[in-house]
Amino acid sequence: MLKRSPRPLVDTPRPEVYSQVRTSRLSKRTGGAIWKDKLRFPKALRLLTVVLLTAACAAGRAPAGAAPGAPAAPAAVERFLQLARDRDYAEMGWVFGTSDGPILRRDPVGQVEQRMYALASLLEHDGFVVGSGSPVAGRTGTAIRFDVLLNRGTETFRVPFTTVVGPNSRWFVEQVAVESMGGS
Repeated sequence: MLKRSPRPLVDTPRPEVYSQVRTSRLSKRTGGAIWKDKLRFPKALRLLTVVLLTAACAAGRAPAGAAPGAPAAPAAVERFLQLARDRDYAEMGWVFGTSDGPILRRDPVGQVEQRMYALASLLEHDGFVVGSGSPVAGRTGTAIRFDVLLNRGTETFRVPFTTVVGPNSRWFVEQVAVESMGGS
C-alpha cells in the first residue's frame, strides 16, 4: 500500500493571482536541497501593471495638441477660454503658465486641475471678444495684456488677461484678473 507524502516535493501553481512556486537547487556546500520561495506574477497581471504604470507616469505630461501654449498671444487667450468653456482642466494647464512654460510641467496634475476648475467656474461665458493687446510696463516684448469682454447672459464683463512668451516662442496665459468681474 502506497503512503502519500504529507508534502509534495514540488507544489503545483495555484490559480490565485500570486502563486507560490517551490524550486530547488543543489547546494555544493551542504550537498542537500535548498528550498527557495518565489512570488510569481501571471503574465497578464505583469502586462497590466506595466500598462497602468506607464499610463500613470504619462498622465498629464503631454498636451493633446502638438505643443503646449499657443503660437501667438491672442491665440493663447482664445484657446484658454475655449478650454474653460469645455471644462477641459488638464488642457487648460498646458495653456496657463509662465515664461518658463506651462504649469503642468511644474506642478502636480491634481493641483493644476483644481486651480483650472476654479478659473473655469469664474470664466463661464456664452461668448467672448479678445481686445487688442498692449505691452505690460517693465516687461518689454515678453508680456502682453488683453482686455477680454466676456458675455454671460445679459451681462458683459471686462476681464484683463496677461500673456507671456515661453519656451520655443510659445505664448501662455500668465494671469487672469477675475476680481474685475465684481464677485459674480
